[in-house]
Amino acid sequence: MMIGTIRINVIVAGLACIFTFGLSIGNNLFLTSCLKSIYSFLILFVLTFGFRWVLGLMIGAEHAAARTQHENMASDSSVGQTLDMMTPVEDEETRELLKINLGNNNAAAAAEMQFSPLNPPKLVTKNNLDPEQLAGALRRMSED
Repeated sequence: MMIGTIRINVIVAGLACIFTFGLSIGNNLFLTSCLKSIYSFLILFVLTFGFRWVLGLMIGAEHAAARTQHENMASDSSVGQTLDMMTPVEDEETRELLKINLGNNNAAAAAEMQFSPLNPPKLVTKNNLDPEQLAGALRRMSED
């Protein structure tokens, strides 16, 4: 189900074509501007089909939901008229199970995560380098 007609596609794509041609004619050749305008026309023509299809699905789903809601309200008019404000009863066993589970998880998490400071390796510089070795290394690197 699509919304509208193909006329919407032609209008949107035509406006994009004119807009693209107007912006590109100052910087491009006439043929290049025409080609870009045709591309924009085709791309927006196809994208408008997709957009109309998605809108049709959304509006169709809204109509279907409204129709089922209307049918449900007609069958049972007391639905939604009362509000239950009671909290469920919590028995002691449930509370004990929660305490046991929370206690075990915290102890296991604490045992797994021991703090250890970061000890990065020390940077060592070599001050006593042979100049001949440095020159040889430089020559080998410059040859590659």
